[in-house]
Amino acid sequence: MLLTPRSSSFAVTATLFVALTACSGSKRSGGLTPPAFTASNFAASSNVNNRFFPLVPGTTHLYHGEDGEDRETIVVEVLTDTRVVLGIACAVVRDRAYSGGLLIEDTRDFYAQDRAGNVWYMGEEVDNYTYDEAGEVASVTHDGAWEAGKDVAGKGFLAQPGHIMPAQPTVGAKYYQEYYRGQAEDTGEIVALDVPIELPDGRTFRCLKTRDGSTLTTDAEFKYFAPGVGKVFEEKIGLDATARLIGTFRPGPESVPSFAAATFSKPTEITNPLWPSEVNKARLHSSTTEDGPETIVVERLDETKTIQGIACAVYRDRVYLDGLLIEDTRDWYAQDDAGNVWYLGEAVDNYHYDDQGELIEITHEGSWEAGKDIASAGFDAVPGYIMTANPKVGESYHQEWYPGAATDMAVVVATGVKIRLDDGREFQDCVQTLDWNPLSPSGVDYKYYAPGHGIVREDVLHDGEQVQYIGAFETGESRAPDFSAAKFTNPTLIDHAHFPLPGNGTWDYAKETSEGREEISVVVQTGTRTVLGIACIEALYTKKLAGLVQEVARDWYAQDDAGNVWYMGEEVDNYHYDATGKLIEITHEGSWEAGKDIASAGHTAKPGFMMSATPVLGRSYYQEFYKTAAEDMGYVVAIGIEIEAGGRTYENCVQTLDWNPLEPDAVEYKYYAPGIGLVMEHHVGDEEEISVLTASSLLK
Repeated sequence: MLLTPRSSSFAVTATLFVALTACSGSKRSGGLTPPAFTASNFAASSNVNNRFFPLVPGTTHLYHGEDGEDRETIVVEVLTDTRVVLGIACAVVRDRAYSGGLLIEDTRDFYAQDRAGNVWYMGEEVDNYTYDEAGEVASVTHDGAWEAGKDVAGKGFLAQPGHIMPAQPTVGAKYYQEYYRGQAEDTGEIVALDVPIELPDGRTFRCLKTRDGSTLTTDAEFKYFAPGVGKVFEEKIGLDATARLIGTFRPGPESVPSFAAATFSKPTEITNPLWPSEVNKARLHSSTTEDGPETIVVERLDETKTIQGIACAVYRDRVYLDGLLIEDTRDWYAQDDAGNVWYLGEAVDNYHYDDQGELIEITHEGSWEAGKDIASAGFDAVPGYIMTANPKVGESYHQEWYPGAATDMAVVVATGVKIRLDDGREFQDCVQTLDWNPLSPSGVDYKYYAPGHGIVREDVLHDGEQVQYIGAFETGESRAPDFSAAKFTNPTLIDHAHFPLPGNGTWDYAKETSEGREEISVVVQTGTRTVLGIACIEALYTKKLAGLVQEVARDWYAQDDAGNVWYMGEEVDNYHYDATGKLIEITHEGSWEAGKDIASAGHTAKPGFMMSATPVLGRSYYQEFYKTAAEDMGYVVAIGIEIEAGGRTYENCVQTLDWNPLEPDAVEYKYYAPGIGLVMEHHVGDEEEISVLTASSLLK
């Protein structure tokens, strides 16, 4: 466990901390005296409002801890319950620590504030969890539990309370936080009163700094408390272990927006810049997880659904993991007249597979719909905000409210944030939120929303993974380039700077894979192929793996008078082998020709751009459109970049993202250099890259 406290959970000693101890005025280790406890010094109220240690019932603080590569989520919840200790009504704080998605410690800590303003630590109940290799609970122990006025460990003496936060902190002041001889002897010391702290999310505080230690161990931590907030940061002295406040929530009905007060004149016209809503525009996100590459495809469909009398836009959200569809949802959103985007429910299909990748079950956990009780929870679900009209820092809200089934929340962490993605793209004026679900308390995500793009990055704090926006594609037949408007005076002269096809030009590519060396050769043929009445250049494409031919294709291209290079079709031979490497079959999947229906799909294929005359950053295009058979697309990610491939450096390159809606989990980056063409290809989720080894155009 990260930053393991000496006698209480991390968040308690870290998040809500300071000193405690007990009734007598006798000397203890080092001459330190426990504070004198007198019940008459306490009012009947359990309120704790010390400015450095405020406890507001119903409030939940989230902390993120890191110790090297280990990560921990700490959930500190100020309950509405009270606990009577030594005749005093105490505030109760529940503190849960999660590591690897598993609950490892669950405590209830008791605090009371005297009339002078000192906050006393009165005890804690502790459950420590250990697990077997399968992740099942192996044992639950209670080490660290104590209560003032009791001998819960049977040691022959009573525990004494101490100060967790003095009323008037003074530099150099030292105190017991608790005293239970030989079991819990935590101490605190005021180190400084006005220390500047800046958290990684950009928030800044002027803090009280303490040093927490124990007479039973040499371990110690520095802790930083901000007025009106409480603990915001902690660091173990001498170790690379820290914990920081990442967000504050108030789960429950009071954080649910008032749906009844909202008006919806044009609910499907979603104009909120942080929640883009173009119909038939697919947005792709990607991440690398411990289980394999993950691709997320989100697109608004050309349909609506009426919920509680409101017409809602329908978004389809698919998640692929290592090539398998694991989740497919339809989410329903509507924008009110103030500009808030409401989340009104989702229909969820969760796909489960066996070890061989065969589908064994489809479940629907997570489904909900506003105004209905589809999970038989005993009450109807209530909608919430997915994005507010004017995000304000510190504002928290439920995105949905269906207790026991769906209770996602968000808090606005920052506005005006600049984000840079791994592919070099930058986004300005982003809004950063922290998303959390009280039903799955270990999962915490930062999300960054860019105007006009929506979510561009998601940081999954509990496991260190990151999801990034990689591109957007405008789908549908109407998005295919208009071939009828193109003119072809000399179509076989393909001299596009980034896609040249000189006569007899050759290109060789290679990469190492787990199955052997993959080699690709491309050779421009001397003959031409006429497609739709246009003479086309033919390029012979050959792919080998470990010396065996895998694919041979004849691709046809033509350049129009504007300089666009058109992809006109291909004949494909796919080679299939048995386990001994003996050829058993040749098939032709992937073949197509503009103007024909060679796959008997019920419609003819249309050509598309292989490379537009002037690539435009952020623009998508069809490379071919043969509905349900061949729908490859490209998206311009970057222009004028420098890359290294095959041991060479190339300048002024164009980077594209290639995607096929028919194979939505297969995504690849391609890089084109002036005068050469394709010099590198990188499949998203694949660590290896195909790079050009030789190209005859290099010599021209």
